[in-house]
Amino acid sequence: MNSVEVEIYGRIFRLRSMDPAQTLQIAADINKQLAELKEKYDNLDFTKLLLLVTLQQQEQIANLTLRNKELSTDLERMNMMISKIIGEVEDI
Repeated sequence: MNSVEVEIYGRIFRLRSMDPAQTLQIAADINKQLAELKEKYDNLDFTKLLLLVTLQQQEQIANLTLRNKELSTDLERMNMMISKIIGEVEDI
């Protein structure tokens, strides 16, 4: 693991990461989200802004998890259909 220094909302954090470039990108994304929320909610402090970012990200994760399950079900159904078609072709 490598050490990487990131800046989030003007604060410096030293983190350990397997992929420093990815960690820097994530920090940049968080900074962007914080800046967007700060524009909407100028009166909120850093902690509350971070809480909002966290809630938004958890909602995205929940939506992606649901979508992943739906796609897995679709893929399973397609594989069963393909297996059935292949079985029918082999019987010919």
